[in-house]
Amino acid sequence: MIARARFVLEAIAAGLVTGLILVTCVDVVGRYLFNNPLTGAYEITQVLLGALVFVAMPLTTGKGGHVEVDLLMPLLPTAVRRALGRIGGVVAALVMGYFAWRLAILAEDQFHTQLATSGLGIKLWYFGVIGIVSFVASAVVALLRRPE
Repeated sequence: MIARARFVLEAIAAGLVTGLILVTCVDVVGRYLFNNPLTGAYEITQVLLGALVFVAMPLTTGKGGHVEVDLLMPLLPTAVRRALGRIGGVVAALVMGYFAWRLAILAEDQFHTQLATSGLGIKLWYFGVIGIVSFVASAVVALLRRPE
């Protein structure tokens, strides 16, 4: 099940990157060859990039790809390194849980006010929901991940 979830997230991330590339190419070609840029290209790029960050968060957490400072870790015994890794996972899960909670409050407000992007009118609460799911999944991954 974890492998399938990872595959789905990677496929979604690849689709979002492909979308970013296509939007940029269509906008540039339209702008310079036909003097007709893609309407809302900047806004679409912002939305796709934000969604990509949220989709990649659990993948990055699962691979241990977040920035870490481990200057003293090689000097410590293996048991201490693992214990510190577990503590770090718990702290990361708590932080991500807090982010999910605060994002839920924000998304609820955006849902009730129907706040949307200025140009294309894309509802912002959609991305709040994606972020909530992302942070909850990342928190679970941080708790379950075995430190090296």
